[in-house]
Parts: sequence; C-alpha cells; structure tokens
Amino acid sequence: MDLLAPNIQHYHWGDYAFIPELQGRPKGDEPEAELWVGAHPISPSRTLESNRGLDDIISTDPQNTLGPQASDFQNELPFIMKILAIREPLSIQVHPNAQQAEEGFASTQSGLTAAQSYSSPRGKEEIVCALTETDLKFGFREVHEIHAIIDAAGHSDFSRLKESLSRETPTEGLKNAIQKILSTDSDTIRSITSTVLSSDMSATVINERETKYFTSLVETYPDDPGLLLFLLMNFVTLEPGDFLYVSPGVTHAYLRGNVVEITSNSDNVIRCGLTPKHVNAHEFLSIASFVSEQPEIQTPVESVHTYESPTPFTLTRLNLNEQFEATLHGPEILISTQNNFTISNKSENSFHVEQGHPVWVPFSDTSYKISGNCLLFRCATNPDF
Repeated sequence: MDLLAPNIQHYHWGDYAFIPELQGRPKGDEPEAELWVGAHPISPSRTLESNRGLDDIISTDPQNTLGPQASDFQNELPFIMKILAIREPLSIQVHPNAQQAEEGFASTQSGLTAAQSYSSPRGKEEIVCALTETDLKFGFREVHEIHAIIDAAGHSDFSRLKESLSRETPTEGLKNAIQKILSTDSDTIRSITSTVLSSDMSATVINERETKYFTSLVETYPDDPGLLLFLLMNFVTLEPGDFLYVSPGVTHAYLRGNVVEITSNSDNVIRCGLTPKHVNAHEFLSIASFVSEQPEIQTPVESVHTYESPTPFTLTRLNLNEQFEATLHGPEILISTQNNFTISNKSENSFHVEQGHPVWVPFSDTSYKISGNCLLFRCATNPDF
C-alpha cells in the first residue's frame, strides 16, 4: 500500500474551493478541476513517501501490482479515478470505443489531420457518481420532444431541421439534423438562440433550470452551433449517490456539481461545441451514437453498494461506521470524501488516511481492513471482465 500525493488538474471550468476543502488545504488562485489518481503517462500519481510514479511501479512488476488480469490489461492500470469539481459547463463531447480509438490513433501517428483528436490507442468508457447535486447533459432527446422544442421556438431556420429529422430512420434523421446544425453559420445561430430565449418553452421538456444554463452559455459562446445541440440533449440532475454509466459514443456535457468519475486509462475526448478547446465536428459525426437515449441512473440501496457497469473497473460506495474487510482480486484505489479512516493489510502495514487523500493498494497485498466512520469510494478492477 502507498499513500498518494495530490495530483491536481487546473482547468478553467474547475471550482476554486471544493477539492482544497476536501483535502484540508486553503484554496489558491487557480481553479482545481480534477484530482487525478492513476498511472496515465500524462499525469501519473506519485507516492507520498518516495515520489515514485504509479506508472513506474506497475511497469516494473505488473504481475504483483495488477494480478492475474495483468496481460488482459496490457500490463497497464485500466482506470483513472478522479474527483471532478465542476463550476462551469464542460464541452459537449463524446469518447471513442476501442476500435475507433485504435484507428484514430493510427491515423494521428500517420500524420492525418482528420483524427488529430486522438492521443491514445485506448477507447474510453466512463462511470460517474455524484457527491453533490450535479447537472449534466446526456444523450439525445426523443424525436417528438425535439419537434416540440423546434415548434415552440418558431424560428424558420430552426424549423427546417424537422425535414432532416423525418428521414428513413430516427437515427439517420437525428444524425442528418445534427450535421446541419454543426455547419450552420454564426448569424443564423445567433438569430435562432435569440428567438429561443424569447419564446415560451413551458409546453416543452425544457425546465427553468435548464434555461438558466442555456442563457449563460449563449452569453459565453454566442455563435456556437453547440448551443442548438444543447437543446437537443437530455437534461439530467444526479442526487448524491446517484450513478451513471457513460458508454463510448454517448454525447454528454457536465454542467455543474461534484462527482467521483472513473474512466478507462485514456484521455481521448472528441469535442463538438461550447468550449475554447479544439472542436472536431467531422470526427464527432463519425463516432457518436445518434440514438435517442435516456440515462439509466442507479441509486445505492445498501451501505456498501457496488454499482453495475460493463467496464473493466468497478466502483463501490461505502458508507461506513464500522470495520470493513476486503480480499483483493486486482489493484484498488480508495478515497474518502467524508472523514478519515485507517487501513491495514495482511502484512500489518497500516496507514491513517485523511479525507480526500487517495490510497493505492496493489494486488500483492492480498487483503486489507478499514476502520472508521467515513464515506469511502473504492475503485477496483472487475474480476468478471
């Protein structure tokens, strides 16, 4: 076992206070968007005592650190665990599956510009659990809901999308409509969004809370086609403990809140709007899913609850007020978001772990015990994967 040093990512959308307060530090002058815990080569976690990178520890001895699934994971830790502190909306984005990532990365390595968004040959799956009330956009609305929004806006250029939506299949229609949105000129975007803001949307699925986000985004990105995509996407609010699986291909955007997020060991992100970063509309259209998709939200039903997802990693939420024991099937990362705890392994190594500070537990520890009154999140490899 090892305690891991703070590994903070400073992005413009991050909160100034949540992660520092979680770790018992004063807030600084930069937003702290993500606390990263993992072995990704861009920003590997480092041990607190030796300052050794987790990527180096694993590559030196993959069998003992990762266990019997090491070769299945290409001798890499298959996940990155993160705490996200979201003060402002993230970009509208999508992640590739394994095959898309391999092909995209190969094209990037060959110097082709169409796939320049690929920095890894790994696909990217994502699971998220809310720490506080969290708003996000997830997947596309049902076609009849989109029709109602277009009708309520009453803008002629916006209304032309209804023809695209009426293609042979709903999937083809939605893709065709979004393709047209992404090629819409700036003046038309400004005209449509102005009309939407002055229209009565009470008869549609758009609520007051969503409208406030839309209004703010119009001010920040006034001529961005992503504003119209925003209207076409489901608006979701997660309560603390709520869990969501974000599969490759699902268009999504986190808006505000604080979450535990676990992703594949990949930083492949294809953005298509509402961001100052690089947007790749062509690649987005080639890999995104254009199926109307409602989120399947899971809620914890027990004090120790493992959420379900078809991923090589799992997340367990442990609301503890007594001792907890676990046998290791692979490596794990633990972090408490409420209160401190004590952990000891079979070799009788023991750590007092403060709130907000992660612990790395390799497979070679075989088992561990935890004591404390805390809210703990446990990321582990999926033994059934």
